[in-house]
Amino acid sequence: MGIERQAASNNTLKAKKSDLEIFLDYLDHITGSTHPDDWTRSVTRSFLEHLEQTGERSPSTINRILATLKHAARWIHQDRPFLAGNPCDHITELRAEAPAWKGLTDIEIARLKSAAERRVLLKRRKTDQPFRDNAIFMVLLYTALRVSELLALRRSQYEGTHFASVRRNARLVTPKVFVASHAQDVLDGYLKKERPADSPYLFCTRTGNSLDRQAVDRSLKRIATAANAHLPHDEHIRLSARVLRHTLLHKAANEHGVEYARELSGHSSDRYIWRYVQSSDEVEGGAIGGYF
Repeated sequence: MGIERQAASNNTLKAKKSDLEIFLDYLDHITGSTHPDDWTRSVTRSFLEHLEQTGERSPSTINRILATLKHAARWIHQDRPFLAGNPCDHITELRAEAPAWKGLTDIEIARLKSAAERRVLLKRRKTDQPFRDNAIFMVLLYTALRVSELLALRRSQYEGTHFASVRRNARLVTPKVFVASHAQDVLDGYLKKERPADSPYLFCTRTGNSLDRQAVDRSLKRIATAANAHLPHDEHIRLSARVLRHTLLHKAANEHGVEYARELSGHSSDRYIWRYVQSSDEVEGGAIGGYF
């Protein structure tokens, strides 16, 4: 885990740590030991069957746990070979159903944009920051950045049309993350009207301090609340950074292919991009600047 800490985000590290702890508890329960030589292929298969039978975890979650075990087993086996061979060799993933669509329709996007724009124009409390809320919404919508990547951005990285040298998950750095013109206009407005000039962070508090994940959630919730104000309950929009990421990557994959969507996503392989690619009749694609 010390080595992994250098190559993974905090959330990824927590997930891998949890995966390994779940397995070690099972290994100890089955064999009465956590010695490497007690970890065999039959134990790995039994563990996966146990997770599947309890029904507490989805196939995709179980497959993620298996990926963690394979990574750990390969690392251990290279340093000190297992007595019975690599315990994850020839262990295959579970077949997982396509995940439910988690993106937004064009109508929902139009409603959110309108609500965000109205909030900028309406009278408000001094503590409100509608320009920042709108900028966060638009940047997430048009870049597919993760919240952690958004909050790590410095003002110096924004070069008018793109963000430079954006650090993604693990060791990957994207030289340029382009910002569509619609989002540029909103972001420029925030920089001129609300952002403290002396803060190093692109998105910050009124006093110039860095934001946390909860602040981003609250920004998006305020926009969604405004958009839902006059809608029937069954049409209410559930907005989050993950929903925005799904929306753009789905459209990008449909219009320009999985490889292009993978580059936008910040993933180093195609393995995880397929969760964004399932079809939706309501969502139609276009070039990145004209999607919505």
